[in-house]
Amino acid sequence: METPSVSEGRFYRNALLFTVFLLTALGLLAIYTSSSIPAEIKFHDTLFFVRKQFVLAAFGFGMIMVLQTMPLRWIEMLTLPLVIVSAIALLFTLIPGLQYKANGAARWVRLAWFTFQPCELGKVALILFLARNLSRPSARIDKRPMAILPNLGVLSGFVLLLMLQPDFGSTVVYVSITMLMLFVAGLPVRYIVTAFCLGALGVVAAILHAPYRLARITSFLDPWESIRTGGFQIVQSYLGFHNGGLLGAGLGESRQKLFFLPEAHTDFILSVIGEETGLLGVFLVLTCFAYIAWLGLRITTMQNETYRKFLAMGISSLISIQAIVNMGVAMGLLPTKGMPLPFVSYGSSSLLSFLLMVGILARLAKVSPSRAG
Repeated sequence: METPSVSEGRFYRNALLFTVFLLTALGLLAIYTSSSIPAEIKFHDTLFFVRKQFVLAAFGFGMIMVLQTMPLRWIEMLTLPLVIVSAIALLFTLIPGLQYKANGAARWVRLAWFTFQPCELGKVALILFLARNLSRPSARIDKRPMAILPNLGVLSGFVLLLMLQPDFGSTVVYVSITMLMLFVAGLPVRYIVTAFCLGALGVVAAILHAPYRLARITSFLDPWESIRTGGFQIVQSYLGFHNGGLLGAGLGESRQKLFFLPEAHTDFILSVIGEETGLLGVFLVLTCFAYIAWLGLRITTMQNETYRKFLAMGISSLISIQAIVNMGVAMGLLPTKGMPLPFVSYGSSSLLSFLLMVGILARLAKVSPSRAG
């Protein structure tokens, strides 16, 4: 395999950081335009949400800079502690007094003035664990399929805690990234097909068990028919894109954000971007995520060690999967599911977790002859 050059790695790192910075800056602008009125009504401060996101973004990019000087072996050593901390934090969401509920689900933990969503940190922990475990010589699942058990054990623990909240969407993301990494590691196709069939049965059971999930499916199939119930969000998102046209209505001119589009600054922020900047603005966001996916692929292929390959692949795949899910929901291509758009949507836990992963991915782009580097 051809050894990647230092200049090549530097280009990928700088391109990745610039693209993520662009998305984060666009997100800050969209958060301000979509949240200023609700922030004024609720907190008497039009800058409440955007100020908090700006501070966290500054902290996150500072964290990225620190990661560029950190040996990768230190990051690898944090794997098990991070898995344990994530599991404990997810457990806290089930404890009255620590949990914070919204929209009928206890997915947040509140400690004093700080509220965070443990499932975002759990994504980082899961990828670190899978990358470390799948890169071990004794974990060759292409030759020893039973070696997948530790990976499935950690996944099952996370899934159990997530479904008790409940958080069906994050569960799907956790399972998807795990199956993808196991497939790349060489897990025989018959096991993947079996897991897919069992997963499909589990999805059907979860939908039938909770009427609101079934309502989301039916409203997704015909949102206009169920506009007064489950289809309301999708229809308002459609109207946002329609109002934006090609060039948009102008910054701050979105009408759907005026209490028509729920979660305008979080889950459906792409609709606000589409209404105010038009198809060109949406195309810019899509292009940025496609470019990040390509950069992630290039950084993955330039790695000379299995651990680094799995880590880069897992991070870039997770960013792509979550971006596809969020944009698919906003465009009405997927059933409604509350999931932030990486780097763009408002949310402290999501922003910091994804910036942490970008910092690790950028560190992997730094060419080094030894694992310690």
